[in-house]
Amino acid sequence: MALIKSDRKDFMSYSVPYTFIPGTKARAQEINANFTSITDSIDALDTKKIDLDLSNISETGIEFIKNNTLTRNIGEIIFAPIPITDVGVHLLDGTKISEEGIYKDFVKYIKKLYNEAPTANYFTDEASWQQSVSTYGVCGKFVYDSTNNTVRLPKVSDILQGTTDVTALGDLVEAGLPNITGSISSSGRLFNPGTTAGAFSSTTVTGPALTNGGNQAMLNSLSFSASRSSSIYGNSSTVQPQAIKVLYYIVIANSTKTEIQSDIDEVVTDLNGKADTDLTNTTNTGYIKMAGASMPSNKYINLTLGASGTTYTAPANGWFCVNTGNVAGSVTIYNANLGMGTMSPAISGWGGGVAFLPVKKGDIVTIWYSNGAEIFRFVYAVGSESEAQ
Repeated sequence: MALIKSDRKDFMSYSVPYTFIPGTKARAQEINANFTSITDSIDALDTKKIDLDLSNISETGIEFIKNNTLTRNIGEIIFAPIPITDVGVHLLDGTKISEEGIYKDFVKYIKKLYNEAPTANYFTDEASWQQSVSTYGVCGKFVYDSTNNTVRLPKVSDILQGTTDVTALGDLVEAGLPNITGSISSSGRLFNPGTTAGAFSSTTVTGPALTNGGNQAMLNSLSFSASRSSSIYGNSSTVQPQAIKVLYYIVIANSTKTEIQSDIDEVVTDLNGKADTDLTNTTNTGYIKMAGASMPSNKYINLTLGASGTTYTAPANGWFCVNTGNVAGSVTIYNANLGMGTMSPAISGWGGGVAFLPVKKGDIVTIWYSNGAEIFRFVYAVGSESEAQ
Protein backbone atom coordinates (compact mmCIF):
# COMPACT_ATOMS: atom_id res chain seq x y z
CA MET A 1 0.00 0.00 0.00
CA ALA A 2 1.11 3.62 -0.48
CA LEU A 3 1.60 5.55 2.78
CA ILE A 4 0.69 9.20 3.17
CA LYS A 5 3.18 11.49 4.90
CA SER A 6 1.81 11.14 8.45
CA ASP A 7 1.78 7.34 8.06
CA ARG A 8 5.43 7.33 7.00
CA LYS A 9 6.36 9.26 10.12
CA ASP A 10 4.55 6.77 12.37
CA PHE A 11 6.00 3.81 10.52
CA MET A 12 9.59 5.09 10.43
CA SER A 13 9.54 5.68 14.21
CA TYR A 14 8.70 2.02 14.68
CA SER A 15 11.55 -0.33 15.74
CA VAL A 16 11.85 -4.08 15.10
CA PRO A 17 12.40 -6.47 18.04
CA TYR A 18 15.84 -7.65 16.90
CA THR A 19 18.92 -5.75 15.68
CA PHE A 20 21.95 -7.26 14.00
CA ILE A 21 25.69 -6.46 14.34
CA PRO A 22 27.72 -6.34 11.14
CA GLY A 23 29.97 -9.42 10.77
CA THR A 24 27.86 -11.64 13.01
CA LYS A 25 25.48 -14.36 11.91
CA ALA A 26 21.74 -13.68 12.10
CA ARG A 27 19.39 -16.34 13.34
CA ALA A 28 16.57 -17.30 11.01
CA GLN A 29 13.86 -17.10 13.68
CA GLU A 30 14.95 -13.55 14.59
CA ILE A 31 14.77 -12.43 10.95
CA ASN A 32 11.34 -14.04 10.64
CA ALA A 33 10.22 -12.33 13.83
CA ASN A 34 11.29 -8.94 12.43
CA PHE A 35 9.32 -9.54 9.21
CA THR A 36 6.26 -10.65 11.19
CA SER A 37 6.48 -7.54 13.33
CA ILE A 38 6.70 -5.28 10.27
CA THR A 39 3.70 -7.00 8.66
CA ASP A 40 1.66 -6.60 11.84
CA SER A 41 2.58 -2.92 11.94
CA ILE A 42 1.37 -2.40 8.35
CA ASP A 43 -1.86 -4.25 9.14
CA ALA A 44 -2.36 -1.98 12.12
CA LEU A 45 -1.95 1.05 9.87
CA ASP A 46 -4.52 -0.41 7.47
CA THR A 47 -7.01 -0.86 10.28
CA LYS A 48 -6.30 2.53 11.79
CA LYS A 49 -6.28 4.64 8.64
CA ILE A 50 -8.11 2.79 5.88
CA ASP A 51 -10.91 0.73 7.44
CA LEU A 52 -12.55 3.69 9.19
CA ASP A 53 -14.68 6.51 7.78
CA LEU A 54 -11.86 8.15 5.77
CA SER A 55 -12.44 11.41 7.65
CA ASN A 56 -8.67 11.78 8.01
CA ILE A 57 -8.19 11.90 4.23
CA SER A 58 -7.48 15.37 2.85
CA GLU A 59 -9.54 17.01 0.10
CA THR A 60 -6.72 16.26 -2.32
CA GLY A 61 -6.87 12.59 -1.33
CA ILE A 62 -10.64 12.48 -1.75
CA GLU A 63 -10.37 13.98 -5.24
CA PHE A 64 -7.66 11.46 -6.11
CA ILE A 65 -9.89 8.58 -5.02
CA LYS A 66 -12.83 9.96 -7.00
CA ASN A 67 -10.77 10.52 -10.13
CA ASN A 68 -9.13 7.10 -9.99
CA THR A 69 -12.22 5.05 -9.15
CA LEU A 70 -13.80 3.06 -11.95
CA THR A 71 -16.95 4.98 -12.90
CA ARG A 72 -19.28 5.41 -15.84
CA ASN A 73 -19.63 8.80 -17.45
CA ILE A 74 -22.95 10.60 -17.26
CA GLY A 75 -24.68 10.35 -20.63
CA GLU A 76 -23.22 6.98 -21.66
CA ILE A 77 -25.57 4.46 -23.26
CA ILE A 78 -25.59 0.93 -21.84
CA PHE A 79 -27.01 -2.12 -23.60
CA ALA A 80 -28.39 -4.81 -21.30
CA PRO A 81 -30.02 -8.16 -22.12
CA ILE A 82 -31.49 -8.17 -18.59
CA PRO A 83 -33.12 -5.38 -16.52
CA ILE A 84 -30.65 -3.23 -14.54
CA THR A 85 -31.69 -2.09 -11.07
CA ASP A 86 -28.65 0.18 -10.57
CA VAL A 87 -29.91 3.60 -9.44
CA GLY A 88 -27.22 5.21 -11.57
CA VAL A 89 -28.93 4.36 -14.88
CA HIS A 90 -32.34 5.09 -16.39
CA LEU A 91 -34.18 3.35 -19.19
CA LEU A 92 -34.32 5.41 -22.40
CA ASP A 93 -38.11 5.46 -22.37
CA GLY A 94 -38.82 9.17 -22.85
CA THR A 95 -39.37 9.92 -19.15
CA LYS A 96 -39.39 13.54 -18.01
CA ILE A 97 -37.14 13.97 -14.96
CA SER A 98 -36.54 16.83 -12.51
CA GLU A 99 -33.42 18.06 -10.73
CA GLU A 100 -33.74 16.10 -7.50
CA GLY A 101 -32.09 13.15 -5.74
CA ILE A 102 -29.78 11.14 -7.97
CA TYR A 103 -31.02 13.07 -11.02
CA LYS A 104 -29.49 16.30 -9.71
CA ASP A 105 -26.08 16.13 -11.40
CA PHE A 106 -27.53 14.72 -14.62
CA VAL A 107 -30.05 17.56 -15.02
CA LYS A 108 -27.31 20.07 -14.14
CA TYR A 109 -25.11 18.57 -16.85
CA ILE A 110 -27.87 18.75 -19.48
CA LYS A 111 -28.64 22.31 -18.37
CA LYS A 112 -24.97 23.23 -18.83
CA LEU A 113 -24.93 21.77 -22.35
CA TYR A 114 -28.16 23.59 -23.20
CA ASN A 115 -26.90 26.94 -21.90
CA GLU A 116 -23.70 26.53 -23.92
CA ALA A 117 -25.46 25.47 -27.14
CA PRO A 118 -29.29 25.65 -27.04
CA THR A 119 -29.47 24.96 -30.79
CA ALA A 120 -27.29 21.83 -30.60
CA ASN A 121 -28.63 19.01 -32.73
CA TYR A 122 -29.22 16.70 -29.77
CA PHE A 123 -31.84 19.12 -28.37
CA THR A 124 -35.37 19.61 -29.65
CA ASP A 125 -38.63 21.10 -28.35
CA GLU A 126 -41.46 19.16 -26.73
CA ALA A 127 -43.80 19.43 -29.71
CA SER A 128 -41.18 18.09 -32.13
CA TRP A 129 -40.28 15.29 -29.69
CA GLN A 130 -43.91 14.21 -29.40
CA GLN A 131 -44.37 14.40 -33.19
CA SER A 132 -41.37 12.11 -33.77
CA VAL A 133 -42.64 9.56 -31.25
CA SER A 134 -46.13 9.73 -32.76
CA THR A 135 -44.82 9.20 -36.30
CA TYR A 136 -41.88 6.83 -35.79
CA GLY A 137 -42.30 5.53 -32.23
CA VAL A 138 -38.87 6.91 -31.24
CA CYS A 139 -36.97 10.16 -30.74
CA GLY A 140 -33.21 10.37 -30.18
CA LYS A 141 -33.13 13.93 -28.84
CA PHE A 142 -33.39 15.58 -25.41
CA VAL A 143 -35.91 18.23 -24.43
CA TYR A 144 -34.69 20.71 -21.81
CA ASP A 145 -37.39 22.87 -20.21
CA SER A 146 -35.55 25.90 -18.82
CA THR A 147 -38.72 27.18 -17.11
CA ASN A 148 -39.37 24.06 -15.04
CA ASN A 149 -35.76 22.80 -15.13
CA THR A 150 -36.74 19.34 -16.41
CA VAL A 151 -35.22 17.01 -18.98
CA ARG A 152 -37.18 14.76 -21.33
CA LEU A 153 -35.05 11.69 -22.11
CA PRO A 154 -34.83 10.25 -25.62
CA LYS A 155 -37.10 7.31 -26.38
CA VAL A 156 -35.06 4.60 -28.08
CA SER A 157 -36.16 1.12 -29.13
CA ASP A 158 -34.54 0.81 -32.56
CA ILE A 159 -31.06 0.05 -33.82
CA LEU A 160 -28.48 2.73 -32.98
CA GLN A 161 -26.11 3.91 -35.70
CA GLY A 162 -22.68 5.38 -35.05
CA THR A 163 -21.43 8.68 -36.45
CA THR A 164 -18.35 10.90 -36.31
CA ASP A 165 -20.45 14.02 -36.98
CA VAL A 166 -21.44 15.77 -33.73
CA THR A 167 -24.02 17.83 -35.63
CA ALA A 168 -25.87 14.63 -36.55
CA LEU A 169 -26.33 13.37 -32.98
CA GLY A 170 -29.90 12.30 -32.29
CA ASP A 171 -30.92 12.39 -35.96
CA LEU A 172 -33.39 9.78 -37.16
CA VAL A 173 -32.33 7.74 -40.20
CA GLU A 174 -35.52 6.58 -41.86
CA ALA A 175 -35.92 3.03 -43.09
CA GLY A 176 -35.13 2.37 -46.74
CA LEU A 177 -34.38 -0.34 -49.26
CA PRO A 178 -32.60 -0.34 -52.63
CA ASN A 179 -34.75 0.19 -55.69
CA ILE A 180 -36.28 -2.88 -57.38
CA THR A 181 -35.55 -3.01 -61.08
CA GLY A 182 -36.31 -5.24 -64.02
CA SER A 183 -36.86 -5.08 -67.75
CA ILE A 184 -38.62 -6.73 -70.67
CA SER A 185 -37.26 -6.53 -74.18
CA SER A 186 -39.20 -7.49 -77.28
CA SER A 187 -37.80 -9.52 -80.15
CA GLY A 188 -39.88 -7.53 -82.58
CA ARG A 189 -42.54 -10.14 -83.19
CA LEU A 190 -46.11 -9.76 -81.97
CA PHE A 191 -46.69 -11.10 -78.44
CA ASN A 192 -43.08 -12.26 -78.22
CA PRO A 193 -41.59 -10.92 -74.97
CA GLY A 194 -38.05 -11.59 -76.05
CA THR A 195 -35.88 -11.64 -72.87
CA THR A 196 -36.56 -10.58 -69.27
CA ALA A 197 -34.18 -9.45 -66.54
CA GLY A 198 -34.22 -8.50 -62.86
CA ALA A 199 -37.53 -8.92 -61.04
CA PHE A 200 -39.49 -9.89 -64.18
CA SER A 201 -40.00 -13.35 -65.62
CA SER A 202 -42.21 -14.64 -68.42
CA THR A 203 -43.45 -17.84 -70.00
CA THR A 204 -44.05 -18.17 -73.73
CA VAL A 205 -45.98 -20.74 -75.72
CA THR A 206 -45.92 -21.64 -79.39
CA GLY A 207 -48.70 -19.89 -81.26
CA PRO A 208 -50.39 -20.65 -84.60
CA ALA A 209 -48.41 -21.16 -87.79
CA LEU A 210 -47.51 -18.09 -89.80
CA THR A 211 -48.46 -17.80 -93.46
CA ASN A 212 -44.86 -17.45 -94.51
CA GLY A 213 -43.70 -20.41 -92.44
CA GLY A 214 -42.84 -21.02 -88.81
CA ASN A 215 -45.01 -20.40 -85.73
CA GLN A 216 -45.97 -17.27 -83.79
CA ALA A 217 -44.49 -17.02 -80.25
CA MET A 218 -47.12 -15.88 -77.78
CA LEU A 219 -46.80 -14.55 -74.19
CA ASN A 220 -48.49 -16.96 -71.80
CA SER A 221 -47.76 -15.16 -68.48
CA LEU A 222 -45.72 -12.30 -67.06
CA SER A 223 -44.79 -12.31 -63.36
CA PHE A 224 -43.00 -9.98 -60.95
CA SER A 225 -41.07 -10.98 -57.79
CA ALA A 226 -38.67 -8.65 -55.95
CA SER A 227 -36.81 -11.70 -54.60
CA ARG A 228 -35.54 -12.35 -58.14
CA SER A 229 -33.70 -9.03 -57.88
CA SER A 230 -32.42 -9.51 -54.30
CA SER A 231 -32.85 -12.34 -51.78
CA ILE A 232 -33.50 -9.91 -48.90
CA TYR A 233 -37.01 -9.28 -50.22
CA GLY A 234 -39.71 -11.57 -48.92
CA ASN A 235 -37.85 -12.48 -45.69
CA SER A 236 -39.97 -10.15 -43.52
CA SER A 237 -43.25 -8.27 -43.59
CA THR A 238 -41.36 -5.09 -42.58
CA VAL A 239 -37.93 -3.60 -43.14
CA GLN A 240 -36.04 -5.69 -40.59
CA PRO A 241 -32.31 -6.39 -40.38
CA GLN A 242 -31.22 -9.28 -38.18
CA ALA A 243 -31.16 -8.09 -34.57
CA ILE A 244 -31.26 -9.15 -30.91
CA LYS A 245 -33.47 -7.15 -28.55
CA VAL A 246 -31.86 -5.50 -25.51
CA LEU A 247 -32.69 -2.66 -23.12
CA TYR A 248 -31.13 0.77 -23.69
CA TYR A 249 -30.12 2.65 -20.52
CA ILE A 250 -28.52 6.07 -20.06
CA VAL A 251 -26.12 6.76 -17.18
CA ILE A 252 -27.60 9.49 -14.98
CA ALA A 253 -25.02 9.33 -12.15
CA ASN A 254 -21.60 7.83 -11.59
CA SER A 255 -20.59 5.59 -8.73
CA THR A 256 -19.10 8.16 -6.34
CA LYS A 257 -20.65 8.28 -2.88
CA THR A 258 -21.40 11.98 -3.03
CA GLU A 259 -23.80 11.45 -5.93
CA ILE A 260 -25.54 8.14 -5.18
CA GLN A 261 -24.69 6.46 -1.93
CA SER A 262 -25.44 9.51 0.21
CA ASP A 263 -29.05 9.36 -0.99
CA ILE A 264 -29.19 5.60 -0.41
CA ASP A 265 -27.63 5.94 3.05
CA GLU A 266 -30.30 8.45 4.02
CA VAL A 267 -33.08 6.20 2.76
CA VAL A 268 -31.68 3.15 4.55
CA THR A 269 -31.38 5.11 7.80
CA ASP A 270 -34.98 6.26 7.56
CA LEU A 271 -36.18 2.75 6.75
CA ASN A 272 -34.27 1.20 9.63
CA GLY A 273 -35.63 3.81 12.03
CA LYS A 274 -39.29 3.81 10.98
CA ALA A 275 -40.48 1.52 8.20
CA ASP A 276 -40.20 -1.84 9.99
CA THR A 277 -41.71 -0.73 13.31
CA ASP A 278 -45.29 -0.24 14.52
CA LEU A 279 -45.08 3.49 13.64
CA THR A 280 -45.57 4.51 17.29
CA ASN A 281 -42.56 6.78 16.80
CA THR A 282 -44.35 8.69 14.05
CA THR A 283 -45.10 12.34 14.83
CA ASN A 284 -48.48 13.98 14.39
CA THR A 285 -47.15 15.50 11.18
CA GLY A 286 -46.27 12.01 10.00
CA TYR A 287 -49.74 10.71 10.75
CA ILE A 288 -51.27 13.65 8.90
CA LYS A 289 -49.08 12.99 5.87
CA MET A 290 -50.05 9.31 5.81
CA ALA A 291 -53.72 10.17 6.14
CA GLY A 292 -53.39 12.79 3.42
CA ALA A 293 -51.94 10.22 1.01
CA SER A 294 -55.33 8.51 0.96
CA MET A 295 -57.13 11.70 -0.08
CA PRO A 296 -57.62 13.25 -3.56
CA SER A 297 -55.32 16.07 -4.61
CA ASN A 298 -56.33 19.12 -6.65
CA LYS A 299 -54.72 17.70 -9.80
CA TYR A 300 -56.67 15.71 -12.37
CA ILE A 301 -56.80 14.86 -16.06
CA ASN A 302 -59.94 14.93 -18.22
CA LEU A 303 -60.48 11.70 -20.16
CA THR A 304 -62.56 10.73 -23.17
CA LEU A 305 -65.33 8.28 -22.33
CA GLY A 306 -65.49 5.41 -24.79
CA ALA A 307 -68.44 3.17 -25.49
CA SER A 308 -70.26 1.69 -22.51
CA GLY A 309 -68.27 -1.31 -21.28
CA THR A 310 -64.85 0.13 -22.18
CA THR A 311 -61.94 -0.67 -19.81
CA TYR A 312 -59.41 1.85 -18.49
CA THR A 313 -56.08 1.49 -16.65
CA ALA A 314 -55.34 3.74 -13.67
CA PRO A 315 -52.24 5.89 -14.45
CA ALA A 316 -51.55 6.41 -10.71
CA ASN A 317 -53.18 6.12 -7.30
CA GLY A 318 -56.39 8.12 -7.33
CA TRP A 319 -60.05 8.14 -8.37
CA PHE A 320 -62.02 7.53 -11.56
CA CYS A 321 -64.96 9.97 -11.62
CA VAL A 322 -67.98 10.05 -13.97
CA ASN A 323 -70.80 12.63 -14.02
CA THR A 324 -73.67 12.39 -16.51
CA GLY A 325 -74.54 16.06 -15.99
CA ASN A 326 -78.17 17.10 -16.06
CA VAL A 327 -79.21 14.07 -18.10
CA ALA A 328 -80.73 11.26 -16.07
CA GLY A 329 -78.43 8.32 -16.60
CA SER A 330 -76.88 5.43 -14.69
CA VAL A 331 -73.13 4.97 -14.12
CA THR A 332 -71.29 1.85 -12.94
CA ILE A 333 -67.51 1.73 -12.32
CA TYR A 334 -66.14 -1.78 -11.69
CA ASN A 335 -62.59 -2.60 -10.50
CA ALA A 336 -61.61 -5.97 -11.96
CA ASN A 337 -58.60 -6.24 -9.60
CA LEU A 338 -60.88 -6.13 -6.54
CA GLY A 339 -64.03 -7.64 -8.00
CA MET A 340 -65.95 -4.64 -6.62
CA GLY A 341 -67.27 -1.32 -7.86
CA THR A 342 -69.69 1.54 -7.37
CA MET A 343 -72.97 2.42 -9.09
CA SER A 344 -75.21 5.46 -9.47
CA PRO A 345 -78.63 4.46 -10.87
CA ALA A 346 -80.75 6.77 -13.00
CA ILE A 347 -83.53 8.39 -10.96
CA SER A 348 -86.44 10.04 -12.79
CA GLY A 349 -86.62 13.76 -12.06
CA TRP A 350 -83.44 13.67 -9.99
CA GLY A 351 -80.94 14.63 -12.68
CA GLY A 352 -77.56 13.22 -13.59
CA GLY A 353 -75.80 10.17 -12.19
CA VAL A 354 -72.47 10.58 -10.40
CA ALA A 355 -70.03 7.78 -9.49
CA PHE A 356 -66.41 7.65 -8.37
CA LEU A 357 -64.11 4.80 -7.37
CA PRO A 358 -60.66 4.84 -5.71
CA VAL A 359 -57.99 2.82 -7.50
CA LYS A 360 -54.29 2.16 -7.26
CA LYS A 361 -51.84 2.55 -10.13
CA GLY A 362 -52.30 -0.18 -12.75
CA ASP A 363 -55.82 -1.19 -11.66
CA ILE A 364 -58.16 -1.98 -14.55
CA VAL A 365 -61.72 -0.66 -14.35
CA THR A 366 -64.74 -1.10 -16.61
CA ILE A 367 -67.31 1.70 -16.96
CA TRP A 368 -70.91 1.13 -18.01
CA TYR A 369 -73.32 4.04 -18.44
CA SER A 370 -76.50 5.21 -20.09
CA ASN A 371 -77.18 8.59 -21.76
CA GLY A 372 -73.49 9.53 -21.93
CA ALA A 373 -71.39 11.58 -19.53
CA GLU A 374 -70.67 15.27 -19.14
CA ILE A 375 -67.48 14.80 -17.08
CA PHE A 376 -65.04 11.88 -17.06
CA ARG A 377 -61.77 12.45 -15.30
CA PHE A 378 -59.02 10.85 -13.22
CA VAL A 379 -58.20 12.65 -9.95
CA TYR A 380 -54.72 11.99 -8.53
CA ALA A 381 -54.25 10.98 -4.88
CA VAL A 382 -52.01 13.14 -2.69
CA GLY A 383 -48.42 12.23 -3.53
CA SER A 384 -49.35 10.71 -6.86
CA GLU A 385 -50.08 14.08 -8.43
CA SER A 386 -46.34 14.34 -9.21
CA GLU A 387 -47.04 11.86 -12.00
CA ALA A 388 -49.44 14.31 -13.65
CA GLN A 389 -46.94 15.78 -16.13
